[in-house]
Amino acid sequence: MSHDPSLMTAPLDGPSARMYAEVAGMLARFNGALDPANDAEELSPTETTAALKLALVAMTEAQKRIERQQMRIAELESLSVTDELTGAMNRRGFDMQLRKSMAHQKRHSQETDEQHGGVVLMIDLDRFKAVNDTYGHAAGDELLRLVAGVLTRDVRASDTVARLGGDEFAVLMPDLDAEDGLTRARRLEKRLNSTRLSWGELVLPVSASVGAVSFRPQDRPAEVLNRADEIMYRRKAERRA
Repeated sequence: MSHDPSLMTAPLDGPSARMYAEVAGMLARFNGALDPANDAEELSPTETTAALKLALVAMTEAQKRIERQQMRIAELESLSVTDELTGAMNRRGFDMQLRKSMAHQKRHSQETDEQHGGVVLMIDLDRFKAVNDTYGHAAGDELLRLVAGVLTRDVRASDTVARLGGDEFAVLMPDLDAEDGLTRARRLEKRLNSTRLSWGELVLPVSASVGAVSFRPQDRPAEVLNRADEIMYRRKAERRA
């Protein structure tokens, strides 16, 4: 997985160099109290206890800062794979999930000698440009959010819903055969096309075409998406005929 340079402020498995410097600064404030060379007399038990408490406070604060930094990095990474408008994954996130799923299926197939794959659904909205042109981009945005919600509610917890861009969506369904994938695609298409958006005093219908393609562990992700795209456009032509 590639990272945006803005995310590389610190490694996920430890503090950054800046964090080390901050901790060193905290420790320096009481380091003298622990160094016998700085005093003619040894530290009293009370002074030793105080110094240890300071060390504990410093390390606790450092750990809190590290945790906050890691949470922020995780938040930024989540944003980098999330479509801001709909809350679904974006194309980058979907590509990552598809590659990860196919790699997992490939390892599992090698270990068990069983071929496992999955299904990708490609969804394209019909006449979406007309919605934007006629009712404005706010209506178009609300329609996209509505579609994302329908898709998310209609899939399994293990599936991945993404907005690839514009009015195109995709769903990754691992561990599903071609027949089940086609059944789910038709059911989802029917549900989308029975969905309506209330926009002021208007009711705008959703129109969508759904294509389904099965994949095997040895397939290439880009080829899977291209095949899904081709099948979706064939389905769109069938619906217009």
